[in-house]
Amino acid sequence: MTKISKIHLAIISLINLALILKMISIAWEGNDKAIILVIFGYPTLTIVNALVWLTLRILKRPEFKIYKITTAGLGILFIPTLIASSMY
Repeated sequence: MTKISKIHLAIISLINLALILKMISIAWEGNDKAIILVIFGYPTLTIVNALVWLTLRILKRPEFKIYKITTAGLGILFIPTLIASSMY
Protein backbone atom coordinates (compact mmCIF):
# COMPACT_ATOMS: atom_id res chain seq x y z
CA MET A 1 0.00 0.00 0.00
CA THR A 2 1.19 3.45 -0.80
CA LYS A 3 1.32 6.25 1.72
CA ILE A 4 -1.79 7.88 0.21
CA SER A 5 -3.67 4.57 0.43
CA LYS A 6 -2.75 4.21 4.09
CA ILE A 7 -4.01 7.72 4.81
CA HIS A 8 -7.24 6.99 2.91
CA LEU A 9 -7.68 3.75 4.90
CA ALA A 10 -7.08 5.59 8.17
CA ILE A 11 -9.63 8.30 7.32
CA ILE A 12 -12.29 5.78 6.24
CA SER A 13 -11.63 3.68 9.35
CA LEU A 14 -11.96 6.72 11.62
CA ILE A 15 -15.24 7.75 9.97
CA ASN A 16 -16.63 4.22 10.37
CA LEU A 17 -15.41 4.08 13.97
CA ALA A 18 -17.03 7.42 14.79
CA LEU A 19 -20.35 6.26 13.36
CA ILE A 20 -20.18 2.98 15.26
CA LEU A 21 -19.30 4.69 18.53
CA LYS A 22 -22.22 7.10 18.04
CA MET A 23 -24.59 4.16 17.52
CA ILE A 24 -23.26 2.42 20.63
CA SER A 25 -23.57 5.57 22.75
CA ILE A 26 -27.16 6.05 21.59
CA ALA A 27 -27.90 2.42 22.45
CA TRP A 28 -26.39 2.84 25.92
CA GLU A 29 -28.17 6.11 26.69
CA GLY A 30 -31.51 5.20 25.11
CA ASN A 31 -34.25 2.92 26.26
CA ASP A 32 -34.40 -0.85 25.74
CA LYS A 33 -35.40 -0.41 22.08
CA ALA A 34 -32.34 1.68 21.19
CA ILE A 35 -30.37 -1.48 20.40
CA ILE A 36 -32.47 -1.67 17.22
CA LEU A 37 -30.40 1.23 15.88
CA VAL A 38 -27.28 -0.91 16.11
CA ILE A 39 -29.03 -3.98 14.72
CA PHE A 40 -30.10 -2.09 11.57
CA GLY A 41 -27.55 0.74 11.44
CA TYR A 42 -24.41 -1.38 11.59
CA PRO A 43 -25.35 -3.66 8.66
CA THR A 44 -26.40 -0.58 6.70
CA LEU A 45 -22.94 0.91 7.26
CA THR A 46 -21.38 -2.38 6.13
CA ILE A 47 -23.56 -2.46 3.02
CA VAL A 48 -22.63 1.13 2.14
CA ASN A 49 -18.93 0.24 2.40
CA ALA A 50 -19.51 -2.87 0.27
CA LEU A 51 -21.35 -0.85 -2.39
CA VAL A 52 -18.47 1.62 -2.58
CA TRP A 53 -16.06 -1.33 -2.80
CA LEU A 54 -17.99 -2.96 -5.65
CA THR A 55 -18.43 0.33 -7.49
CA LEU A 56 -14.71 1.10 -7.32
CA ARG A 57 -13.91 -2.46 -8.40
CA ILE A 58 -16.20 -2.18 -11.42
CA LEU A 59 -14.56 1.13 -12.30
CA LYS A 60 -11.15 -0.56 -11.88
CA ARG A 61 -9.93 1.97 -9.35
CA PRO A 62 -7.08 0.88 -7.04
CA GLU A 63 -8.89 2.32 -4.00
CA PHE A 64 -11.29 -0.66 -4.00
CA LYS A 65 -8.82 -2.56 -1.79
CA ILE A 66 -9.33 -0.01 0.99
CA TYR A 67 -13.07 -0.58 1.06
CA LYS A 68 -12.58 -4.33 0.78
CA ILE A 69 -10.54 -4.22 3.98
CA THR A 70 -13.05 -2.01 5.80
CA THR A 71 -16.01 -4.15 4.70
CA ALA A 72 -14.26 -7.30 5.92
CA GLY A 73 -13.39 -5.61 9.21
CA LEU A 74 -16.93 -4.40 9.74
CA GLY A 75 -18.25 -7.88 9.03
CA ILE A 76 -15.91 -9.48 11.54
CA LEU A 77 -16.70 -6.91 14.24
CA PHE A 78 -20.52 -7.06 13.96
CA ILE A 79 -21.14 -9.58 16.76
CA PRO A 80 -18.67 -7.97 19.24
CA THR A 81 -20.23 -4.56 18.54
CA LEU A 82 -23.72 -5.93 19.07
CA ILE A 83 -22.66 -7.50 22.37
CA ALA A 84 -20.89 -4.33 23.52
CA SER A 85 -23.87 -2.15 22.69
CA SER A 86 -26.32 -4.36 24.55
CA MET A 87 -24.25 -4.81 27.73
CA TYR A 88 -24.85 -1.48 29.39
